[in-house]
Amino acid sequence: MKTLYIISKGLNKLSDGEMKRLENGNKIPRSSLLDEAINAELLDERYLQEKSSSIRKFFYKFLPVSASQLIEAFFIMNQYDLILSHKERVGLPLAFLMKVLKINKPHIIIISRITSVDEKKSRQKIWFLNKTKDSISKFIIWSSMQRKVAIERLGIAPEKMILVKRGTDQKFWKPQNRQTDMICSVGMEARDYPTLVEALRPLNIPCHIASGIARGEIFNTVKKLRNIKNLPDFITVGKKKPVDLRDLYARSRFVVVPLLPTDSDNGLTSILESMAMGKAVICSRVEGQIDVIQEGVTGIFVPQGDVQAMRQAILDLWNDPERCNNMGLAARKYIEKVHNIEQFTDSIKNELESTLGGKYLNQNGVPQQKKVSAI
Repeated sequence: MKTLYIISKGLNKLSDGEMKRLENGNKIPRSSLLDEAINAELLDERYLQEKSSSIRKFFYKFLPVSASQLIEAFFIMNQYDLILSHKERVGLPLAFLMKVLKINKPHIIIISRITSVDEKKSRQKIWFLNKTKDSISKFIIWSSMQRKVAIERLGIAPEKMILVKRGTDQKFWKPQNRQTDMICSVGMEARDYPTLVEALRPLNIPCHIASGIARGEIFNTVKKLRNIKNLPDFITVGKKKPVDLRDLYARSRFVVVPLLPTDSDNGLTSILESMAMGKAVICSRVEGQIDVIQEGVTGIFVPQGDVQAMRQAILDLWNDPERCNNMGLAARKYIEKVHNIEQFTDSIKNELESTLGGKYLNQNGVPQQKKVSAI
């Protein structure tokens, strides 16, 4: 199996060798596991800069990255058995053009969410999905609520909408024997940071909010956070690199994920990382965040936008380290069992192989049947 993997890694992505070295040194989470498992060629920013033809590379300087990836995909897709798109702004337009041009190539799209707090983006996705739902081979999605939206509202066939447990690198994000002298909150999209700040204002509990610019984009939620007047001195704000973020989780007694109203699973990445670190999570109760946190076992839900309820939950957990520890232990066990990175990688690989009818190509390009071990 040879996969064209469309994804955004950022303009400053390190070389593959350096990434592997950092992964092996436990300096960054392991992302190469999936790439290797599906024999992927990454069509990312670095590919455009280093592997595209000289002529296309020249024109790509004047185009947005997504547009360049879309064009490049058309030139090289025939070299691969299938396409895996993990960038909706490329994958969905690509699927639409492939349908119009009658290009028959297996194409799987990882879609993080269909509806979101950004109504314009939601409308765009829904338009593309309605046009391409019959031609795309499969969709992979993390959220059970969003899967329900896809099936019931958009009429996508249930067998095409594959629910996969999102994985996190449990070897990188793991408990550390550290004194906890603060709490933290992490993330940018759909965050309700004003509620968190007001909840913390009279408590004097040190909190760092790890949030900032991502790939040149700053979310409105982060802008609102930066515009809060008289931010208490014990609340600090700033993005963290993976190792520093891991240290922040380790120092935190628990993690707070304040969310805006959403029917998607916003906050999932930080929730999984926190739980893998053995931390309890306080989360706003919203329609979409229902798949991971177990109420009273691994975390606490509070009414969305309720300053007093969030303040009381923070105070209760802060004053009960033993309860925090027990929740954290349960959270870690849950991640190891259900959301580990190896299980996630296997799930994606299996979906790709089944799309090819259980066949894959060996290194010489010869189709072979997938081997089945005797029971």
